[in-house]
Amino acid sequence: MSNLVTDFTRSFIRWRIDTLKKPVLTVSQPLPMTLNNVRAPIEARVVLQHLASGRQFDYALSAACKTEQVWVTRDIWHQPNADMCIYAGRDECLIEKNWDVADKQILRFPATLGSQPERQIEDPAACFDDYRIELTPAMGTPLDTIDAILQALASSRLVVAHTQYEWAGYAVTLEYPVKVVNFSERERYYQVDIGPILLPLLDEAQTPLATCRRAYVAHNSPLGAEFIVNVPTPVAAGLNVHHYSRSVRVEAARNRLFALV
Repeated sequence: MSNLVTDFTRSFIRWRIDTLKKPVLTVSQPLPMTLNNVRAPIEARVVLQHLASGRQFDYALSAACKTEQVWVTRDIWHQPNADMCIYAGRDECLIEKNWDVADKQILRFPATLGSQPERQIEDPAACFDDYRIELTPAMGTPLDTIDAILQALASSRLVVAHTQYEWAGYAVTLEYPVKVVNFSERERYYQVDIGPILLPLLDEAQTPLATCRRAYVAHNSPLGAEFIVNVPTPVAAGLNVHHYSRSVRVEAARNRLFALV
């Protein structure tokens, strides 16, 4: 396995809207400007390799923001407001907007485009004038013993984790920064509690991107990982909200930590 990892502190998804070149497909309010650039930090990655064909899919998850009106003097926040993020692939992207309740119907602008899906899959070339996934590589020192892990976690070094497993005919590699972690030099353990990451819930009925969901991951050993997944969750009769409520365990997952050099 390569010791090359992603430096998430210097990795970004960028997109650019230029209404003088192409119409916008992903907004719910009229834009007050003709040109807007976005720089969003990358929270996590997932790399999928289809074992039979060798085809590879590489997706990055942006940091979340709130739906907003840019370049206005007041009333910046859209009402109703949504959490917004993008799952970015090279040739496709999924724009996710979660409002106060699941399945909320919000019209796109212009209204002739119809309702905006909560999970809108698009061709980036059709949506944006420019679109880039900027991954900054870094060398990582493998932390393959509990002593090495505890020493790194007690320091200020950046740590990145890989979780790998096979699922539904795909080899899956999750990559994410170790942001929140529990550890004890007395009992000699660690346990990560990290998110959001991108978790593919692979099945044959959907494309790999369509199966991806935001999740948190927890593990405390080299083998096995548990995930809590953001899915529509019932809170009353006929009422769902978006909440991290679906628990998934992957027994055969292999976990490895790296400290950035």
